[in-house]
Amino acid sequence: MTRNLIIILLSLLLSIPSMDANSQRDRKATTTQTGKGSRKKANTKKGGNQKKSSKKRRSAEKQKTESSADVKRRQQATQQEIKKTQAEIAANDKAVKTGLADLGRISSEINDTKKQVAAISSQVKGLDSKIDALQSQISAGESELSRMRVKYLEAVKKMRLKKGSQSTLAFIFSSKSFNQAMRRMRYLRQFSDWKDRQSHLITEKVKRLRYQTELLAQTKSDKDRALRSQLAAQRSLEHQHAEQDAVVAGLKKNGEALRSHLAKKQAEANDLRNRVAALIAQEQAAAEARRREEERREQERIAEQERLLAEAEAKAEKEKPTEASNKDKRETKKDKKEKPKEKPKKDKQPKPEKPRKSSGSEYAEARKRRPRSDAKTASYSNFEASKGNLPRPVSGAFRVTSPFGRHALPNLPDVMYDNPGIDAQVADGASAQAVFAGRVSGVYMLPGYNTVVIVNHGNYYTIYGNIASASVKVGDSVKQGQALGRLATDPDTPGHSLIHFEVWKNREKLNPMSWIR
Repeated sequence: MTRNLIIILLSLLLSIPSMDANSQRDRKATTTQTGKGSRKKANTKKGGNQKKSSKKRRSAEKQKTESSADVKRRQQATQQEIKKTQAEIAANDKAVKTGLADLGRISSEINDTKKQVAAISSQVKGLDSKIDALQSQISAGESELSRMRVKYLEAVKKMRLKKGSQSTLAFIFSSKSFNQAMRRMRYLRQFSDWKDRQSHLITEKVKRLRYQTELLAQTKSDKDRALRSQLAAQRSLEHQHAEQDAVVAGLKKNGEALRSHLAKKQAEANDLRNRVAALIAQEQAAAEARRREEERREQERIAEQERLLAEAEAKAEKEKPTEASNKDKRETKKDKKEKPKEKPKKDKQPKPEKPRKSSGSEYAEARKRRPRSDAKTASYSNFEASKGNLPRPVSGAFRVTSPFGRHALPNLPDVMYDNPGIDAQVADGASAQAVFAGRVSGVYMLPGYNTVVIVNHGNYYTIYGNIASASVKVGDSVKQGQALGRLATDPDTPGHSLIHFEVWKNREKLNPMSWIR
């Protein structure tokens, strides 16, 4: 048993080196395999990282591409919104312009219709009075005709009773005396004349009553037509008021655009007013300069005249002793020798008048006596005398759509506009015409008024706006009724043109409606 144990131990001892070698080989193999696996795993991991980074790059590029597209889409959407807003603003502005033009036209039509209704109402009242008068006249005439007929019949019956059954000759010859026969003849003649007159009067009265009856019927017919016209005018007025209310409602919806448009329009009107005032001030300053220059020249002329007179007087004073000595010698010779015939004395040169000192009143009188080069005074008086009788600034249709001065828009009391003149709707293609003779002082291009022509009439000025092409230039003299240029077509009311017209006295604005007829 012991020997068996020793053999087992020796076997174990001999097997240890081989086991270590095997273990080393196993470890080496394991290490080799592990290295290969590690390298394989590292390669696998490296490939995975590369794939992930490429995926990230593709994702980032995709996101970048998507972001650029979104930005472009947002920019396009923003531009579309801006265009849409601009289109809405333009549409609102156009709606406001059209609404204001319609409102001015409708307001003018309403005023005309009101005048028409008032005129028809006055006509109806006049026809009613005429009908009442005719009815009274016809009633009185019928009563008078009935009385005349009764009186005529009574007179005829009375005459028949007097004559009885006798004829006219028998009635005369049945007289008891010649005087009675004459009286009967005179009575019969007077009765015949009265009967003829009464018959004529009755006939005329009948004709008069027939005429009055026909006139009454015609007057009633005229009244019926007038009432129908009045009813139609009232209906038209109601329709115009409804149309006006609709336009006002549309303007109220675009309240902000309306105020913006009116503010712009008011700024344009103020610009025109300032331009006209500046031109007038410039012309007045030039006129004052001319007046002062004339005064200076007049003073120089008077001073030169006084100098010449003084020189003439000094010269005359120097010549006085010589003349006196010559006179004494002539008298001495005359005493010594008497001449048979007296010779005529030579005419002496008139002594120059002593110059007078010029005063302010004398200077003013001299200026009054001098002829004036320009006719401003005449133009002033003539233009002023024509107030209310000046022609309209265009021929043909003329409907005022915006009156003079500060006023509220119809049914819009909080919306005010100050018009330095008037705006009127006229026929398309009409020409502005000078209302009075004068001189063109200015031709301007102004926003909102196209071309503006200013005509000087002395102390008065007339302004014509919205001219498309002027046919005059600064310095031209124009006559009354002369064309100044074709008016521009109104873009808000196709088929019509507008004219802006003003009247100024120096720097004071006047109501043009008080000057034109």
